[in-house]
Amino acid sequence: MKKVITLEGSKLPSFPQAALKLLEMVGDEDVSVKDMARVIESDPGIAAKVLEMVNAAGFGLTRKITTLTEAVVFLGIDAIRKLCIGMTVFQGLFATSNSRTFDRIHFWRHSLSVAVLAMELAKKLELPNPEEAYVAGLLHDVGKIFLDLQGHRDYGGFLHDTGSFQETIVDLERETLGLGHDDVGAYFCSLWGLPDSIILPVKYHHRSFPDEGLPTDQALLISIVALSNFICWTQGVGSFESETVCPPVLAPEIERLVDLDKIDVIARIRAMNREMERISEFYRFVFPTPGEIQESMLWMSFNLSRVNTRLAHRDVTQGAHGHRQASEKLSLHDVGFAFGKSLSQAGTAREVMDIVMFHIGSIFEPMHWALLLKDPKSEGVVFNAVEGLNKERLRGLRVPRGKGLSGYLAERDMPLISENISQDAQLAGRMELYADFEPLSCMGALLKINQQFFGVVELVNKINGLPYTSEELKILESITEQASMAIERLSYQQSLRKMATTDYLTGLKNRCSLERMLSNRDLMLRQYGHDLSIMIIDIDKFKRINEVKGRKAADELLKKVAGILRSTFRKSDNVFRYEGDKFIALLPGTDKQAADQARSRMLTSYEVLKREMGVTLSIFVHTVKPDHAKGLITFLEERLAQDKAVLECAPDASGEVELQPVLEQETEQQPERKKIYRKKVRLDGVFEHPSAKSYGNILVEEIALTEIGFRVTTGPLNVKPGDFLEVSFRLDDTLHSLIERRVIVRSVQGEQVDAEFYNPPPYAKDLGFYLLA
Repeated sequence: MKKVITLEGSKLPSFPQAALKLLEMVGDEDVSVKDMARVIESDPGIAAKVLEMVNAAGFGLTRKITTLTEAVVFLGIDAIRKLCIGMTVFQGLFATSNSRTFDRIHFWRHSLSVAVLAMELAKKLELPNPEEAYVAGLLHDVGKIFLDLQGHRDYGGFLHDTGSFQETIVDLERETLGLGHDDVGAYFCSLWGLPDSIILPVKYHHRSFPDEGLPTDQALLISIVALSNFICWTQGVGSFESETVCPPVLAPEIERLVDLDKIDVIARIRAMNREMERISEFYRFVFPTPGEIQESMLWMSFNLSRVNTRLAHRDVTQGAHGHRQASEKLSLHDVGFAFGKSLSQAGTAREVMDIVMFHIGSIFEPMHWALLLKDPKSEGVVFNAVEGLNKERLRGLRVPRGKGLSGYLAERDMPLISENISQDAQLAGRMELYADFEPLSCMGALLKINQQFFGVVELVNKINGLPYTSEELKILESITEQASMAIERLSYQQSLRKMATTDYLTGLKNRCSLERMLSNRDLMLRQYGHDLSIMIIDIDKFKRINEVKGRKAADELLKKVAGILRSTFRKSDNVFRYEGDKFIALLPGTDKQAADQARSRMLTSYEVLKREMGVTLSIFVHTVKPDHAKGLITFLEERLAQDKAVLECAPDASGEVELQPVLEQETEQQPERKKIYRKKVRLDGVFEHPSAKSYGNILVEEIALTEIGFRVTTGPLNVKPGDFLEVSFRLDDTLHSLIERRVIVRSVQGEQVDAEFYNPPPYAKDLGFYLLA
């Protein structure tokens, strides 16, 4: 501690006496308004601020409040206590700084946000004294203040120099300064005589904590503060501004102690934002704009990826054409940022898989690698993305449950590595799929969402012939964890989008979908052309059914009507549940006569249900012009305003988002592979055959982003399908761009070689521009 902090007693900041007294009142149910007023009076600055606040125009009082007792009555004891503790701590500890680069207002805004969110979570989780969570959140980063005020090194300079690092700030503090702000803060909180309930969250908000022996409430309070700190960073409210320092990482105990489904994180964040808007008026600072928050959240995604993918190194060497072989150190330090950035920009699960496959090829250089997804039609898996020697033969192949390398991985429910397959009895009979080469070494890892298996990544053999290592397996695990999180995020987004635009009860599109469509003239014209009919279907006396037969019977009727609507209309028609008992159908390319025929079909289909339920339908048809789309919204509102009262439907009790069906649906709806465009060229180049230790000259005659055709002009022609070659050639563009690629030979006819680029990048800039020219 003496090496990090200047421990001179006379210069050490003391904890504000007013704050200490207010802190003692936390949890005291007998505290009176007068007691609170006496404490506030002891600090003239706080007293003036409280009176200023209560007399603000927002309270709309008819007379001016001049006594603190009245102010406490109007503002409330809890609100006064929180504001006064915050204000005394800010003035006594946080207001001054030794460094220009350590922004105190930015830091204070973060501390207050964590405090407010921690109190919101504590209330939701029914912690006995939620205000303890507020104070612990307020002080969780107090160690940074001491590192700034009394550190032997300039803390602002330290923050400025962290831009090129990929560790969390507390890890950097320990490596660079000698102690983390968590230990420093806990030390001074103990010197101040604060209770353990406050000290322990300060100490453990960045690390795992020994929950054995801790009271349940204390362990929960630590988890609440750590989670609040994490969430605030993700929302763009960190304790300092930095685009490259990684945000905090949650300890494993937190997921076990805090039921995330119970707390409704989004609702708590909204409550925090509302409270912070009020507090910001008190302290006169502003929060980040939506654009700033979005940018901060993007950097957080990149940097969190760095933390999660920071693993041990492995040995590689630099070979010909920049390919790695056996003695150069490589870790995900080198690729973590690019990998995280790529994942954050992926818009679909398919894009995530393509990114994962590319990075696996770049990092491990396997002869075969594949991503297999759980088969929605069985308990087996499907080769969804395949690269390497087996690509064409295995893509789309279904593997029964328990079979193959993937089945072994799923049964074990843990990662797998085998340095020598021939000596592994468990794998010897599982490698029949890899007939194109002899399986020597393999490894694999699982893809999981919420601990549920949904896929496998497997790698067989390496181009350099070396076995896979345990360090490489750790890197692969990190990649699959990142991929699983990215797919989960995208799946949730798709599910939420579906929930926002679909009626939960009937499965039809909802009113929001209809109004979005009607308000977009261009979309309407593209989808419906110049002839459009709109049909309004109204269930007569629906309210009576709900009152007499009950909600369940009414819901069943709505579902049956929705089923009839689906079976009656064309695929090109759009059917919506507008509200309650009212449905809207948009019929493109339909004039009045065709619309009347559709109405007759609807009534005929409904006859059976009419006899069963004793309910009739009112159907109105109007033929309109799509370019009058906005007017249709007004028309519907005016027409439906005259109808009977609308039944309010409660949300689905389960509220569960099904991730796997969303992912499977996207996988099944992949577009067909387009024929690859190959450009006719005449480009001189060279090739190297590493395994045969031979080389020669080539003339490239056809080229594409993923394929190449060339003729060997000089050198031994000992090339056969399945060989890996290193080729390089210069384009005949203005820059004579050099293209260096590894290729897999697919066919050989005399001197003509047809090959495929090994692990082609998602977009090769030089080659791409050349092919488009």
